[in-house]
Amino acid sequence: MNNTKVIEQIREKSEKILSGKQDRSFTEFSLRDLDFEQGISLRGIPVRGQAAAKILGTLRVKKNFTDIGHKMSPEDWSAVSYKLKQAEGEVKLHGAITGEGETREISWAYDTNENKKRSDDQVNYENYFNWLTNSLGESEKEYSLKDFHFNDKEDKFTLTLLEQDTELDVFNTGLDMWKGGQRFTFSGLYFNYAPFFERLVCSNGNTARQYGFGTDISKQKYNNQKIEQAIRKAIVDRNGDIPVMLNQAVTHLKSNNASLAEFYAYKNFFESRNENGRYDSLIGKYFDEKPFYQAYGLDIKAKSHKWKTTANSGINAYDFFNHLTWLASHPDMVKMDHEDRLKLQIQASNLLFKQELDLEDVATPVKVEYKRMETMF
Repeated sequence: MNNTKVIEQIREKSEKILSGKQDRSFTEFSLRDLDFEQGISLRGIPVRGQAAAKILGTLRVKKNFTDIGHKMSPEDWSAVSYKLKQAEGEVKLHGAITGEGETREISWAYDTNENKKRSDDQVNYENYFNWLTNSLGESEKEYSLKDFHFNDKEDKFTLTLLEQDTELDVFNTGLDMWKGGQRFTFSGLYFNYAPFFERLVCSNGNTARQYGFGTDISKQKYNNQKIEQAIRKAIVDRNGDIPVMLNQAVTHLKSNNASLAEFYAYKNFFESRNENGRYDSLIGKYFDEKPFYQAYGLDIKAKSHKWKTTANSGINAYDFFNHLTWLASHPDMVKMDHEDRLKLQIQASNLLFKQELDLEDVATPVKVEYKRMETMF
């Protein structure tokens, strides 16, 4: 068996995490079903932790909203909660119930959608790991485990497998080599699959990870059998189109520059996560705006998004893509949260597989001598 080692790693890591997790059952509910008399509850089951925060966020009220009830008369508080539920009462969520008897509580809440997974078709985490390890045991391809991560805040696993028996030479120069693989992200009510690419940087022996296009089968109704089939197809059946698509995407970026709008989209990625200035140093060092101000002689920040999409950054799009993936793959040099690294890698792949870059198919500025007609006077 080619994948004995990676199967053992997945089983060991998953058992370690699952042993500390409670079993979950799921229920769908509308916000009008909630009771705010004593904290938040649903049909007598207390709503706590992430689920309570999710509900209050959906209702667009402050985190301490339920504390206000202690400062109001029961009648006034009942009127406030009633009006709030009337305004947002039709919004539906999925709730994850943990514990038994008196310890039962709804600890997680997820957005619901008619096109997403139904609460009566839930998947146990053990199912996911069994489908993954069974497929690895069947596959003739050899894999290694690049990443195994559990996001406790979102109750979500991310598992990334790298193919060891393939190397892609995108420019046929022997200098820009890539490996392929698979990334799976899943929770009790969500599943997503996307090809994974790792670029081998020959000059210094480092690697830069990036993720490809995603296949989110939760966008349509599906069942356990379809999930198992999707996992098996990804791991066992080699997709011959992926090397071609990767080559086309890389060549596409190499032939174009990034716009200022594309540059600022990734600068804003860090600014939006810059709580307490934790990314100040990173932004200042790796997203220098001075060359733009010097070249254009304008207040760039005051310009519209449309203007920025037409403004050339002077940075080759492939170089910029490599810049982003370098940031996401060097934790020893760039201090970033693990989840932010993962999201940046995925965001960078949005650039890699972008169908049309901002500066493509843009007319070259020319002076047109158009004779004025009588109707123009």
